[in-house]
Amino acid sequence: MTRDSVKFRQFLCITFLVALAMKMFMLPVLLMRVSGRDSFIVMLFVLSTELILLAVVCTVIYLSGEKNIYDLLKSVFGVAVSKTIVAVVAVFYLFKLFMVLVDVRVFFSTSVFGRPLGIWHILPLVLLALYIGVKPLSTGGRLSELFAPLVTVSMIVLGCLTLPEVEFGGLNPLLADGWSKIGMGYTAFSMWYGDFTVLLMFTGKVAKSGKKIFFSLIPALAAFLFLMVFSSVLFAAYGDMTEVLTYGHNISNMTQYAVGSYKFGRFDLVIFCVWLTAVLLSAGVMMSFFSRGMDFVFGRRGGRGATIAAGTLLLIVSGVMTDMNVVTEFITKYMWLPSMIVQYGFPLLCLVAAAVDKIKTKTKSRRMEIETAQSQS
Repeated sequence: MTRDSVKFRQFLCITFLVALAMKMFMLPVLLMRVSGRDSFIVMLFVLSTELILLAVVCTVIYLSGEKNIYDLLKSVFGVAVSKTIVAVVAVFYLFKLFMVLVDVRVFFSTSVFGRPLGIWHILPLVLLALYIGVKPLSTGGRLSELFAPLVTVSMIVLGCLTLPEVEFGGLNPLLADGWSKIGMGYTAFSMWYGDFTVLLMFTGKVAKSGKKIFFSLIPALAAFLFLMVFSSVLFAAYGDMTEVLTYGHNISNMTQYAVGSYKFGRFDLVIFCVWLTAVLLSAGVMMSFFSRGMDFVFGRRGGRGATIAAGTLLLIVSGVMTDMNVVTEFITKYMWLPSMIVQYGFPLLCLVAAAVDKIKTKTKSRRMEIETAQSQS
């Protein structure tokens, strides 16, 4: 195993944390504002789609063997087309990383400090993302082994403290307004989907995985179970009063005011700060995805410069963009279709590349066997 690879168990931990990061803070509230209590159904559809996406990613990793994703794309689509595709997808995930920073700012501004955060509060997260982004994959792998157990324990503890107080009957009646709101909720927030696409950078980098790579569906299912449970608490608590929800509301607000966590003080904030380690790792994985894409497009030296410039740009934009509601409205209005195309289209292209390359390899191997047999005869 080289430094620029991860162990199989580390890949499982990364999958678990990535599954949680973009969906656990703001997505449930955003869905509620559009779909009401039917957000429960929307979330089921979203997570089902994400599992299919992960299955596609695992298939690519399995078919590729020891080849990385960039070599696969280059061998099938050519250098120019491959670099163009990778550049577009890498820049998109840089924009998605900006959305991670937005969610973190909103969480701390609303639930912790009660006032907007300045640019210097974001600096440590940007620096950490840059550090993970430029380091070998083993760095993120080791961090995932540390963070995943902490996040799991924190979720179990929060569930034990809050779930006995929940009236899940508040989820009814479902589909009272038909299917239109479900369709609107499913499409509007696609920027918060497609997180597993970044795992394609681990193609050829997961040590001794083989068919075992499909076991990564298990930690993803576990993460989605946690998400469904805590999101359902929010949907049940606010099903009849979605008008009081704003972008700043999240599951932490719900546990404080709707589920009686006041009995334990603001212990929920400690738990949610532990949950944030999943966001930290996911931010680093996205930056690593961007960095490796730039390395492929511009070469090692040019890619490193592009990564540092991107980190600087993220910090500046985070300081300039102070109204997070404007950002969210722009994303939901104009970015839902590009998000769908990039996040689900790129893995399909990679699947095609992996399948074609596999066929070419087998054909070449068979041809060599025939030539060898003929020469011996």
